[in-house]
Amino acid sequence: MRYECKACGDHPTTTEKYNRCSKNAKITTAFEEYLMRYLINSTVEDVSRKESVSYKTIVRAVSRQVNSTVDWSQYTDLNTIGIDEISNKKGHHDYLAIVSTKSKSGVLSVIAVLEDRTKVSVKQFLDSIPKALKQTVRSVCTDMWDGYVYAAMEVFGKQVVVIDRFHIAKQYRAPLDTLRIKEMKRLKTELSSEEYARLKNMMWILRKKHECLSEVDKVSLEFLYQHSPELKIAHSYALKLTNIFNTHMKRKSAMGKIERWIAAVEKSDVTIFKTFISTLVKYKGKIANYFKGRKNSGFVEGLNNKIKVIKRRCYGVSSVKSYFQRLWLDLNGYHKYGF
Repeated sequence: MRYECKACGDHPTTTEKYNRCSKNAKITTAFEEYLMRYLINSTVEDVSRKESVSYKTIVRAVSRQVNSTVDWSQYTDLNTIGIDEISNKKGHHDYLAIVSTKSKSGVLSVIAVLEDRTKVSVKQFLDSIPKALKQTVRSVCTDMWDGYVYAAMEVFGKQVVVIDRFHIAKQYRAPLDTLRIKEMKRLKTELSSEEYARLKNMMWILRKKHECLSEVDKVSLEFLYQHSPELKIAHSYALKLTNIFNTHMKRKSAMGKIERWIAAVEKSDVTIFKTFISTLVKYKGKIANYFKGRKNSGFVEGLNNKIKVIKRRCYGVSSVKSYFQRLWLDLNGYHKYGF
């Protein structure tokens, strides 16, 4: 409805605006907030059917209610930043970089979904963080992708970058698994069926901590050691490295232990860790930063699982903007739209 001002000389007209409804919106702001609440951990199609509201109306409501990029005014500290990627289209090498943060109080939040995982894109986003918030960053946890590592180093400095210990563990367990498979194939041809049956579940036994092994597990492991001395030695070195990461110590002490571990492996007849050692030497400083605060990107891996659930639930997500909005809703929606 338009109104005319009689007090003004040229009698201008204006349109009345209502706080209860956004411009060009078909539904009220309160109803939009209601829909956002029910969209958390759900899909637009599902909410559309349950509430008898058109799909397009809900999509437009999401655009009005949820920002497509981070709102820095909502953050007081970033503390720990995690950088990882997801595969947008399986088998197409189409990766999106996910940047998340975990505050001092433990609140997890997504601050960016980037169209690729190149150093240029990651650095450009990290540079865009307001100066005051940059100063609150204590750790940047990432895997060994150079684009993440060097972008974070250039923005925050090398002392802040932490290469996640669980990605390191994958690197030295992979050759051990390869050796185990090779030895198990050999033993299957050399041992009787009854003897080979004693090696059941050996993959999981080799991955357990020694203190977590049952008596049956220990007997099976000792039987394996008797028939595969090479695997016994390799497994002992893997356990020693795991023990280093599990021990609380200062960074300098950890660096020394890692260097001694490398020297011991190189002097031995074990060759399966050769490629891993090259990686370990290359990133040794960033790996050792883990021991300063024992920070890791476990929260990032948990976030990746949530993203996979969103993709399955929505039968794929069409755009970077949609990824950010859906992640924001699932992570922060109850705080803003909760009952």
